[in-house]
Amino acid sequence: MQPGLPRLRVSVVLACTRLPAWLDEALAALLQADFLDVQVLRDADAPARRHGSLAWRAYHALDRRLLGELRPIMAPRALAPRLAEAPAPGTADALCAAVAGFTPDVVLSIGHSPARIDLWPLARRAAWSIPSEACKPSWGLMHLLPAFLRGDTEAPSGFPVHDDRTGHGLLLDPAVVSIAQLSFARNTAYQLQKAPAKLLRALRRLQQGQPSAAEPVELARAPGTFATLGLCARLLGRSLWRHAPRLGRRERWTLAARRSSTALDPAAPRAEDFTRWTPPRGWFWADPFPVNHDGVDHVLFEAYDYERSIGEIHAVTVDADGHPSPHRVVMAGPHHLSYPFLFQHVGEPHLLVECAQSRRIEAFRAERFPEGWHPVATLLDGWRAVDGTLWQQDGRWWLFACVAETPFDDGGREFNELFLFHADTPLGPWTPHRQNPVVSDVRSARPAGPLFMHEGRLVRPSQDCAAEYGHRIVFNEVRRLDPEVYEERPLATLNPDWAPALRGCHTYAQAGRLELLDAKYLAPTRDTRRDAAP
Repeated sequence: MQPGLPRLRVSVVLACTRLPAWLDEALAALLQADFLDVQVLRDADAPARRHGSLAWRAYHALDRRLLGELRPIMAPRALAPRLAEAPAPGTADALCAAVAGFTPDVVLSIGHSPARIDLWPLARRAAWSIPSEACKPSWGLMHLLPAFLRGDTEAPSGFPVHDDRTGHGLLLDPAVVSIAQLSFARNTAYQLQKAPAKLLRALRRLQQGQPSAAEPVELARAPGTFATLGLCARLLGRSLWRHAPRLGRRERWTLAARRSSTALDPAAPRAEDFTRWTPPRGWFWADPFPVNHDGVDHVLFEAYDYERSIGEIHAVTVDADGHPSPHRVVMAGPHHLSYPFLFQHVGEPHLLVECAQSRRIEAFRAERFPEGWHPVATLLDGWRAVDGTLWQQDGRWWLFACVAETPFDDGGREFNELFLFHADTPLGPWTPHRQNPVVSDVRSARPAGPLFMHEGRLVRPSQDCAAEYGHRIVFNEVRRLDPEVYEERPLATLNPDWAPALRGCHTYAQAGRLELLDAKYLAPTRDTRRDAAP
């Protein structure tokens, strides 16, 4: 909570007895927020309206059964005691009087269809409603339907509400998100899992007097019978197009390197002269980080073991011709490890390693480089964060990381929102940036390697994950970096077309004249089985 600012007063009016888990978590977050004063009132239950044809409802019911690990996001819950025991004024006049007596800044009506027009004049700043249909596990985010029907790779989304003052739909805390191509229900769950965080962010901006983070949205109508049958046919075609090329093959990552006196130009990137390194059978290599230590070029990277389905951090040395030595393990553990990031502190090499499953970012110091790493500090704790990337500028340290700010298991979708933190030293303590998330766009949020200077410009490599994870690299110029404001703009994109049959590239790093990329391709399944340990 920002000192000196009054709490935002929010009146919540509930017209339902059960809530889906995402909405229950959103209300729990409101009640726990230290910058809000929340009033909860109960109203008579409102029946949910049916939408769409019988064919659409049948398709959507089947689609929901395929949610798998995302099913808990939509699961129904009974009202928590603090909600169930909230006052119920009884009549419309008594309810309005109770709300008016609270003098709310925001009125949030949940479960009324249509929205109650007598409540919105009582709010001083905003009146939002969530319809009764949203209280059912069968609800879908209809603003995503046109993009899903067309097969788009991305679309705008956010926390969907009805603006009772204008009569239009709103997306609170808007972002550009990827579109799952084979399941409309998964698109809904992916977005609603972040509803608690997005609602809090929108309210926090109101409390702090910041510009509104909301965009109008037109809600699509559910398809009729023939449109639903056409969608099912298209989904069959998409599934064949997606999975047929993978028959007998698996995704595999490899590294590519070059030595050059002229570094890659982020405004016009070309990589045709990079030489690919082939991993040993049973492994893939990704996330390279080169460093020159005591006159020797080393590369640390993620080495994924297909047999054990886990990543480790391995290292090689690179000779004058750009050829790697045999790889060796430098860090392994019970959780998947990836994205090694090396930095110098007090004259010694230190290392960050991605381990999102542990819900923390830790720093390690080398006892004997490049091995013998021992933990020295926890930079972030309780955050499911990936691709921690450090930068030092003007005596201040900056930490970039993609964060899954959700109480649910997000299904590995941590690439939509980039968070920024700053500190006096790389070991912390770290302060969240005022604008977090500083980037809310699946096309450029997730880090793709260390920041670097090029011709006087600070450049941040990022991943475009709209079409699929790790599809291509986007180079962004950082225009402003301070504790109050972060700004960047895209310069150019490195597509996975610099070598035959590539399907993605998602990391670029350099150290002196040595440059590294990684690349994704489909390999025969036999290449992902190792005959013996390397």
